[in-house]
Amino acid sequence: MIFVTATDTGVGKTHFSRLILDEAAEHYDRSEIAYLKPVQAGKDTKELYGNVFYETDYQCIERSCHDIDTYCTYFVETPASPDYSAKKDGVEIKLSEIVKHFNKLKSQYKFIVVEGAGGLMVPVNEKYLISDIAVALKIPAVLITKPVLGTINQTLLSCEYARNKGLDLRALIMAESIKDRNTIQTDFDGIDIDGEQLEASKESIERFSGIKFNSVTGLLTDIREEIALAS
Repeated sequence: MIFVTATDTGVGKTHFSRLILDEAAEHYDRSEIAYLKPVQAGKDTKELYGNVFYETDYQCIERSCHDIDTYCTYFVETPASPDYSAKKDGVEIKLSEIVKHFNKLKSQYKFIVVEGAGGLMVPVNEKYLISDIAVALKIPAVLITKPVLGTINQTLLSCEYARNKGLDLRALIMAESIKDRNTIQTDFDGIDIDGEQLEASKESIERFSGIKFNSVTGLLTDIREEIALAS
């Protein structure tokens, strides 16, 4: 079980959720794996905006991982923060319903990837944030961050907040495949950094946060070992 979050929206949560699902399929039957999007803010259809098709995170996983069961607790139409979108649509998002949905899936599947919305402090309703979902589900989380100038500050702030919130932030993943951005739904605002500067930034983040960067394969190996020990 893993909760996928990021320092911002458009960093690549959905891309890495897909990679984690594919990696999990190396160890479990695909029928034993599921994907859950607690809140999908954005219409559950493809719509044409100019010359670009808009595809929701949920739809992207449903299309690219068609043989893995995908679920969403709440669909709200307006592509905005969940609290605003839900209010516009007259929908009441309840944390208890999300937890109930997850627990039901947990009894049916051996591994579940839960993808958040935006960053950790995105409001879900008037009382709760995305981070509250991660804490309530009681599963480890991975934070996706991006290779741009300012990533040290963004990442350390997210790590510090996660620690204070009591979130089990297990690892960091740098979305550093710049050449693959055309295949990743990302929006890397800012000045790209790579090479020596990128490695120095990652070292600084690890030193001050106490959390290590990992690969998708390494992350899944660690979590599977933990599940095996627990069982």
